Amino acid sequence: MRLVFEATNHLEMGKFVNTASNHKRLIEMTGCDNIGIQLDWFHVNLEELSPIEALMDAQPYLWHLHFRDSNSLTPGYGKNDWPSIMRGLKRTGYEGYCTIECAPMVPDPDTAARDGIEYLKLIERFAEYQLQPDFPNGYTI
Repeated sequence: MRLVFEATNHLEMGKFVNTASNHKRLIEMTGCDNIGIQLDWFHVNLEELSPIEALMDAQPYLWHLHFRDSNSLTPGYGKNDWPSIMRGLKRTGYEGYCTIECAPMVPDPDTAARDGIEYLKLIERFAEYQLQPDFPNGYTI
């Protein structure tokens, strides 16, 4: 059985394991190979110095993601830097599980889910373009 533990913010869980690097250290101390990390981008926004550093710090234990914006709403409704997060996920080859989490579901559950999914698909497509060697600011040499 694989278990994932979510790095949450200090307001919810105290000050022990609130970052990806702290979770990684704790996992390595156990010596278990069935424990992974779940990053929630809402908590990352509060605790980490950088979302990209959190993504890198969680490797190779990053197994699950909660896509939730800085204001706890669906992706695109807040201020998280989704384009760089998505590029980071593409660069690391992330293939784990992802879920959209938002509370409250504004304006309603169906719209929040649809908007989040459509927004993330668009950002994923942009990230794929931006990482190509012939993208306008990285012309092939």
